[in-house]
Amino acid sequence: MNRAFIFKVIGIFLLTVVMSWAVMYINALIKERQYRQEEVKLQIANSSAGAQTIIGPVLAIPYIEEYDEIITENKVKKVEKRKVEYVVYSLPEDLELSGGFTNEYKKLGIYKALMYQLGGKIKGQFNLGTDFKITPQHESAKITMLPAYLSMGISDTRGINGKPELTLNNETYAFDQGTNLSVLGNGIHADLGKFDVVATKIFNFEFQLNLRGMENFNFTPIADDNKIALQSSWQHPHFNGSFLPTHKITPAGFEAKWAVSSLSSSNQTKLLNMLQQRWDENSAASVATAAASAADSARAAYPAAAPAYNNSSLESLAIGFVEPINVYSQSDRATKYGLLFIGLTFAGFFIFEILKHLRIHPAQYTLVGLAMSLFYLLLISLSEHISFALSYLTASLACVALLGYYLTHVLKSKSHGFIFAGLLTALYGALYGILASEDNALLMGALLVFGLLAVTMVITRKVDWYQISSKENT
Repeated sequence: MNRAFIFKVIGIFLLTVVMSWAVMYINALIKERQYRQEEVKLQIANSSAGAQTIIGPVLAIPYIEEYDEIITENKVKKVEKRKVEYVVYSLPEDLELSGGFTNEYKKLGIYKALMYQLGGKIKGQFNLGTDFKITPQHESAKITMLPAYLSMGISDTRGINGKPELTLNNETYAFDQGTNLSVLGNGIHADLGKFDVVATKIFNFEFQLNLRGMENFNFTPIADDNKIALQSSWQHPHFNGSFLPTHKITPAGFEAKWAVSSLSSSNQTKLLNMLQQRWDENSAASVATAAASAADSARAAYPAAAPAYNNSSLESLAIGFVEPINVYSQSDRATKYGLLFIGLTFAGFFIFEILKHLRIHPAQYTLVGLAMSLFYLLLISLSEHISFALSYLTASLACVALLGYYLTHVLKSKSHGFIFAGLLTALYGALYGILASEDNALLMGALLVFGLLAVTMVITRKVDWYQISSKENT
């Protein structure tokens, strides 16, 4: 077997490895830019608002129980008056969230983050039942009601636009900062004053919530019956979480509806247990301040300064506003086909050498490989300033035009150069189809590789490799 033939094959293989290393270097650059993009998103979230999670509303009704306790001191019985503070937590019997999202990009330099603005309306009903479900812990105890409050957990209150107002049984109340319930984390609350345990059993509530956030919206259903209806002009939502909606996605956007009952979710039981556990943990402090005035006692019942609970065990529904084309992830996927493209091009050169009895110098192989590697660098750099589709078109046309012009001289034939340029155009077109198809990318990639292998085998089916490798001019 001719040594020149063997060296040529080994040389082509080594050049392919070197060119693939160049593509890997560009891939590392893409990863670095992608990491920077995530850093910018974090900076934007820190200066604006991040992903939002809503929990609530929760109605808290504190009260003081006064009773006489007989104690024995130095064998002498005496009566001491005791005051113990308790709280009743109530979750909605039914709850409705309706509204729509608008979306916009917020930029920092060449990087951007997808923001949303929710214009929502939350309404529902609390059914407190007989005596607000207050059961005295001691016989003949006197119950003194303390100011009640309604709390709404909102993970990033910086995203609240305007000053929402609560309407409760036709009375209007202002929201203030803080939930006063550490279980809910960040949020808002409305002071409702003292309730009359005799006069009212049903409380209808309603308020508007205009909330800004980034990329992800989460809502935790805690009512007996939860109905959520949301819509947006965004065409690429990602529904996840513990509950999936019935939805319709059209070129005009999406509409999604959820219906979640307490039979399909354990949120009510979990949240009430967490609230009661938190109250028990703070009961010692409440007892210590029980002798204070009613207003002071009510404030002492609010564990605002206590560390927030981890409420991640609660089940939520979620909407992710997904970018249709992420330039960094798409470019990263494109580089994964770099070795295949360069290898196929070199293989095509080698077949031309064999079939047309040409001699192509390793330096020419190298220049062609570098041109194909630079395609990915052009792609990522352009896509940071213009759309990915236009970047891909520009970069691929530039590389095809350059290679087509160069190969007409290397292959000593304009027709051969144009044929190669046409094949490269088809190859880049097939790659874009793979990148644009999220669901069928693997299938299309596999079919592309199989088709190219089949074409190569058909073209070379009559080649006598032993005869070629033994020729002196190979």
